[in-house]
Amino acid sequence: IGKIGISEALLNKPGKLDEDEFNIMKKHTTIGYSILSDSELELISEAAEIALKHHENWDGSGYPNALKGEEIPIESRIVAFVDVFDSLSQKRIYKDAWPIEKILDYMKSQRGIKFDPKLVDLFFAHLEEFNEITKSQLSEQSD
Repeated sequence: IGKIGISEALLNKPGKLDEDEFNIMKKHTTIGYSILSDSELELISEAAEIALKHHENWDGSGYPNALKGEEIPIESRIVAFVDVFDSLSQKRIYKDAWPIEKILDYMKSQRGIKFDPKLVDLFFAHLEEFNEITKSQLSEQSD
C-alpha cells in the first residue's frame, strides 16, 4: 500500500534501481505504515505492522529497522515469503518471470537468511498441496 507514495517513474523504471532510487523505494514500508497505523480496527493495525515489517530479513539485513529472527512478527515473515515468491513468478517491467524451479531454488537458498527457516520448511513440506491449489485457481480463472 505504501507504494502509492512512490513516483510512477520509479515504480515503472526498467532495469535495476541505483542506490538513491532504492533508498526512496524502501520508504514504501514506512509510508504504508503511516497510512494504516491510525486505525482503531485490529485488522488494519495488524496490516500496518505488516506493511512496515515485510522487508525485514531473518538474519537482520532487512529494512526499515533491521529486525532479526523472532523480532519480526510471524505475519510479516509470512508476507515477506509470499511477496518474494509472487514477485519472482510475475513478469515486471524490470524483469521477466522466473521459471518455477529457479524460484524454488532461490527460496531454499534464502532459508535462514531472508526467510524464517521454519516457514521455508513448512512451504516445502506442503509444496504438492500448494501446487494443487495453484492449479485449481488457474483453471477457475480460465473458465
